[in-house]
Order: sequence, then structure tokens, then C-alpha cells
Amino acid sequence: MSLPEFNEQVAELEKLRQEVARLKEEKERLALETAVHKAILETNADTLLSGLEQFKLIADNVPAQVWTADAEGSVDYYNKRYFEYSGLTSEESIGWGWQPMLHPDDLQRTIENWTRSVKKGAPYEIQYRFKRASDGAFRWHLGKAIPLKDSNGKVIKWFGTNMDIHEQKVAEKQKDEFLSIASHELKTPLTSVKAFLQLGQKMIAPDTKAYSFVSKASSQLIRLESLISDLLDVSKINAGKMVYNLEPFEFGAALREAVESVQQANEKHQIIIEHNDDVVYNGDRLRIEQVINNFLVNAIKYSPDADKIVVRSEVQQNNIVVSVQDFGIGIAAENLTRLFDRYYRVDNTSMRFQGLGLGIFISSEIIKRHNGSFWIESEPGKGSTFFFLLPISGKHELIDLETDNQTFYKGNFIEMKYVPEQQWLDVNWLGYQNLESVQKGCMIMLDLLQKNNCSKVLNDNTHVVGNWSEAADWGGEYWFPAMQDAGLKHFAWIYSLSTFSRMSAHKSIDITMGKVTAQFFTEIEEARRWLSEAD
Repeated sequence: MSLPEFNEQVAELEKLRQEVARLKEEKERLALETAVHKAILETNADTLLSGLEQFKLIADNVPAQVWTADAEGSVDYYNKRYFEYSGLTSEESIGWGWQPMLHPDDLQRTIENWTRSVKKGAPYEIQYRFKRASDGAFRWHLGKAIPLKDSNGKVIKWFGTNMDIHEQKVAEKQKDEFLSIASHELKTPLTSVKAFLQLGQKMIAPDTKAYSFVSKASSQLIRLESLISDLLDVSKINAGKMVYNLEPFEFGAALREAVESVQQANEKHQIIIEHNDDVVYNGDRLRIEQVINNFLVNAIKYSPDADKIVVRSEVQQNNIVVSVQDFGIGIAAENLTRLFDRYYRVDNTSMRFQGLGLGIFISSEIIKRHNGSFWIESEPGKGSTFFFLLPISGKHELIDLETDNQTFYKGNFIEMKYVPEQQWLDVNWLGYQNLESVQKGCMIMLDLLQKNNCSKVLNDNTHVVGNWSEAADWGGEYWFPAMQDAGLKHFAWIYSLSTFSRMSAHKSIDITMGKVTAQFFTEIEEARRWLSEAD
């Protein structure tokens, strides 16, 4: 390959970088519009109902379609933006008249989701294609709505918005197509360039300046090769074509080899394996090593002033739990979950550290496909610890240990009992949780609450670790409303030490939900006092 041809391929990669930057600007614009819609949706119900004409005046001047519905989900108001877009009259639109405007492929799904939200009184969110009257085009929209409830927890009104996200969806699709094409096109010439550089190193004397130049070019080529591999993986994930070859392997040996490989290329940082349990695991060894490698490379990259990385691998509760700890710049709590987004990197780190920010996204997808979980503990200025968990059996094992099916239950993941003196349920969650364990534990809690006719719960998360965020939406949309219907009035939640667990808790629950009053605590005794004094 000639130098001009190589430069042309590098220019293609630069186009890719520019496309990522453009998409970031589009995402920021969308975030601004979303903030406007959120302000509308979260406006106090009494304020809206007492000043409905003022609300309609505001709604007619925002860059979104705004609508309201009655308690049964029948739409009773649209703003001007909706009529301009749809071309329908008020008489044609009111009630369930919006259905003919939806793309046929999205109609049934939308009706089912809306009906489910109305029935449960839970927030509504969906993406669908909505027909534009001016040209008959179906454009992607993000529909959102929240229920406004009275003091008894009864839904009295729905307030919703439809936001046009078509340009973003098109940009996402174009970007994904570009990623796939660009990464494949770059990989072939890259292999040739790499081979020529290796030949050049063999032909040039090691003590010459030319050899130094070729060596530097080779190291840059390795970085470019890594970027292209990440792009290929992302395109495979987006297309659902990532292949996993599951076979038994010695996990401890795989960890040691991954650490040795990274250590050889990094002299400044010492990678210390403090603990490494030997266990046979059935999974895709190369993909798991890819995750470990990504954790290690990130730890080195984001701790430039430190000189060590600490790695641990332990068997806990029939799970392999791996952690990689650095002593670098750290991450603020509000930025932790955003790391799972493609191309996202915290604050201004993109100005300091090179890369496209794809590694965490890819690693998260690999761990999910192994039925595992992934979380981070971090403190700005002190460093970060990246964790991942893999169930040795391939799934989270939930074991029933003891119960009378009336006043108490004990399992390997949760313990609970009814305390008649206090008339509350005392609940203690144990260890690592996921969607399955949270759902099972919560449904047992609901059953005991109903059987003992109590209205208070002491929910202790002190011993919870890891990441159960996949269950947060279920808890907020289904379980808490069910608990309220069963008579729950006061819910004391003792925090876990895990940042991700705390974030999941806040996502699951509002401080006040209809007839339920909930409060977070850091000390169990303080929670008990609050619950004892609650009426």
C-alpha cells in the first residue's frame, strides 16, 4: 500500500470521528428539548388543574406535541403543534382518534403499552412512527406521559408529550452503517501496512533513527487496530451478530494471561493480582479476556500519575466476581451510568485521553450475554474500581431455605419476617441481586404484607452489593403500585454502600407516591425510629 492510499484510509477514520462529534451535538440538542418536555410533565398537578387555560397557553408555544388524557386514557386535549403536524381536527383526534396516524407496524405495540400504563397508573414511554400530514411521511417520535394523582393515589389526569426524534434515529442508522463499512474497509489495508512495518523493522538496524521512526509508527498502528476492532464489535452488537463460543476454561489462568499481556506493554504501572480463585467457567474465553483487557487498559489510561493497578478475582455466592482498581482521576456519581453509552467519556477526558469511548459499552454487552452484571465504584480524585460478575452455573441461583408462608421467609438472597410488636415487615436483602432475585423477593414481600395486613416495611439494603438496575423500572412501575394497593403506607429504605445499588433504589421509588410515604436512610436505627413514629 502506498503512503497516499494509507493517508486516504486515515482520512476515512477522521470522517468517522467527525460523525461521532456531529452525533454528540444532535444528542445535546435533543437533551435540551427533553428538558422542556420534562418540565411540562413534572409540573405540579394542582397547579395545572387550577390554571388549565394558562397551561394550554404555554403548551401551544413549546416545540413539541402536548396532550392530556383522562384517568381512563382517553385523550381530551392536544396543543396547536399536534394539529399542525397531524392535519386532523379536534373532533377527529379526541379520545383514541390518534390511532390512524401511527405506522401499522407500531400500532398494536403502542396500544398495548398505553393500556398497560393506564391500568397500572405507571409512567408511559415509547418510540413510534407518526404520520406527518404535509407529505404523508412517517417520522419517529418519542412519546412520554405521567399520571397525576390525588392525595389518595388515584389517577385524575394524564399529561403527555410527543417529541420528533426522526433526525436522531436516521443519524443513528447512518452512523451504524458507516461504522460497519468504515471498519471493514480500514481493516484490510491496515493488515498490509502492519506487515510492511514488521518487515521494515527486520531490515533496519536497531540503533538507527529510521528504526525508531518505524517502531513509533508500529505502536500507533496498534492503537489504530484497537479502535477499528472496537468499531467492528459495535457494528456486530447493533446488528445482533456478535458471536459467542461457549466452552469450559480455567478462569484463573485466563485472568493471569490477560494481566501478563497488558503488563508487557506497560512498564510504568505494576499490575498486582491480589487474589485469583481457580474455577472452571463455561463461557467465551476470548470475549471475557477482552473485557479484562479493557478494564486494565482503562485503569492505566485514567491513572497517569499512579504506578499500580490492583486486580482481584473471587468466588462469592457461586459467582465469579472480578475487580480492577486504579488510583487515578475517578468518576463523579452522576456520570457513572452514562459510561455505558456508546462514545461517552466523562467531562473533558476526551481532551486528555485518546480513544472513541467504546470499550465500556462493548464490555457491558459481553457481560450481559453471559448473564452477568457490571458496576463501578468511584470517587473523583481517588480512583475507580470496575467490577463484573459471572454466575458459575450460568444463572443466578435463588434457594428457598425456610418459610411458614405466613410470617417469615428465608432464602440465600433475602430474609424477611413480620414483627407483630411493630406491625411491620422486617426485610433484609443479601448479597448480589438481579432482576430475577428482586422480582422474587418483592413478590414474597407483597404476599406477607397482605397476609399480615400491615402497612409498614423496613427495607434493609445494607448488605446489597453490585448492580440490580435492570429491576428498577419494574419496581417503580409495577411492584410499588401493587404494594400500595395492598395497604402499604410507610416504607423505610436503608441504603446499600454500593453506588449503583443506591442509584437503582432512587430510580425505583419517588419520595412520595400517592398514599405511600418512603424515606431513605443510612443508619438502620434511624429508619426504625422514623417507622415507629409514622402514623
